[in-house]
Order: sequence, then structure tokens, then C-alpha cells
Amino acid sequence: MARIDLGSVSRPAGVRVVARAQSHIPAIAAAFNRGDVAESTLYHLPRSHVALSAGYEGGRRHRTIRNFTILRHKSVVGVCSLFAPAFAGVQLAIAIFDAASRGLGVGRFAVSTLCDVAFDELHAGRVELGTYPDNHAAIRCYEACGFSREALLRSSIYHNGAWRDLLWMAHVR
Repeated sequence: MARIDLGSVSRPAGVRVVARAQSHIPAIAAAFNRGDVAESTLYHLPRSHVALSAGYEGGRRHRTIRNFTILRHKSVVGVCSLFAPAFAGVQLAIAIFDAASRGLGVGRFAVSTLCDVAFDELHAGRVELGTYPDNHAAIRCYEACGFSREALLRSSIYHNGAWRDLLWMAHVR
């Protein structure tokens, strides 16, 4: 597979990926708790303000987690993170809350930005993630950013009252 230049991904108008700030937590908690990403997220819902704040503080202090907020025209439209992996390298998680921001390249820009952080700043050799096999938009985004399908983990996550399969993907540089 040809190496993809992640630096060439264009930034959608008004979109920024910034280090998560305490001031972002109320909007993030509200979006999770509205269920904006309930069908496609691996996160356990609801997410309390206290749990999100604790995660923010723990990651900030110990630098074990890199938490980011996705802003579009100064509004919180999603979150993304890099953290200790299930297997090797670093693991990436992303959720786009704002339905109007989906399909515009916001996710692709955020994933590419986090891959740049992982490879260039953290010197990771691998970025991995899990997604539901029926989340076709996410899979297209990840593949466009250089991720390859590695495994189908059968009945590996309990979500909304049922065991779900998880597609494991990785980008290696």
C-alpha cells in the first residue's frame, strides 16, 4: 500500500483540533448524554461531567492520554484522543457529535491531525482503533487516512444490550 501524506489533508472551513480544555467539558458531556453518537460510539454512556473532568485532569497530569476537542466555528462538534493501546503504538478514538459536521471532512481532518501527533510528536510506529463493522462512513474515513483492516473481533463489546463485533484497524508508518 502506498504511503499517504497526511499533511496534505485539507482543513475544512472553520475547523480546528485543539487540546481539550476544562471549558469544553460541559458541551462534551451534553453531546454524549443527548445520545448524539450513541449508535456508533464505543464509549459507555451516559458520560457525567465529573467523569469527563476526571479523565481530562488525569490525562493532563500524567500525559498518558492526549485529549483533543474538535471545534467548528468556535462550537464543540466532537472529540478525539490518543491513549495507551490495546496492542501496540497508540490508540485513537474519535466522536463527531454535530450531525451537520459529518460528511464535510471534519473527521478525516481530525484523524489525520492525530496521526501526525502520534507519528511526529510521540514517535509511535503504529496508530490503532476499533469501530463497528457497520459504521461505513468511519471505515471510509480511516482507510482514506491510511488505516488497514486487521481483524474482526467477534462479540467483543457489549453495547445497547447486545454483544457487538468490533473491526480493528491500524495505520503503520
